[in-house]
Amino acid sequence: MTATTGVKTLLFDVGLVAGATLVVGLVISIRSPTRRFWPHGEPDWTFWVGWAAWLLYFGGLFGVAYLDWWNWYRPPTLVQVISLLLVLAGAVLATLAVWRLGFWESSGLEGHLNTEGPYRYSRNPQYVGYVAMLGGGAVLAGSWLTAVLALVGIVWFLLAPLAEEPWLREQYGDAYEEYLRSVPRFLGRRHLEPSRQDQTDRSKGGNL
Repeated sequence: MTATTGVKTLLFDVGLVAGATLVVGLVISIRSPTRRFWPHGEPDWTFWVGWAAWLLYFGGLFGVAYLDWWNWYRPPTLVQVISLLLVLAGAVLATLAVWRLGFWESSGLEGHLNTEGPYRYSRNPQYVGYVAMLGGGAVLAGSWLTAVLALVGIVWFLLAPLAEEPWLREQYGDAYEEYLRSVPRFLGRRHLEPSRQDQTDRSKGGNL
């Protein structure tokens, strides 16, 4: 075993353990909201453990992608271009969504309900962007080790709304319920329904 192979294996193991820890914490949050690891709400111990796990996960992911680049297969030029465009588009979308929502709110802390910008079309535009980046990056890297780590992250981003939505209902009540009914979780058509206030006003107008 060469030194590079040993480092690559170590980075893969670290990234996999960190990613699995994040997914397990998320599953616990979904099944038992009273023992919630995500969203944090406040900067308690789960916040700092989560940050550490994410840093280890992405450190392992990027390190493995670099050391194992095209080790499994070399994507055709067209696939490379499409994958790169997917990564760039995902990065732009995720950056815009973080900028719109705020860094700390994006980190799982309490904030305000944001329904503007990219959040007008998706309740989770950051996750759409991250999934695009991970998926495109995994294909572009041509590495099965990178693909495994990317898949762990994709699973987390797809499951995260299941833990967040009950918490958001507690935080924002009817405002979030209306937002949930009108905007898709990830991608899709918006369902423009009249708000409860509009329905009440129309009902009153019809009774005059």
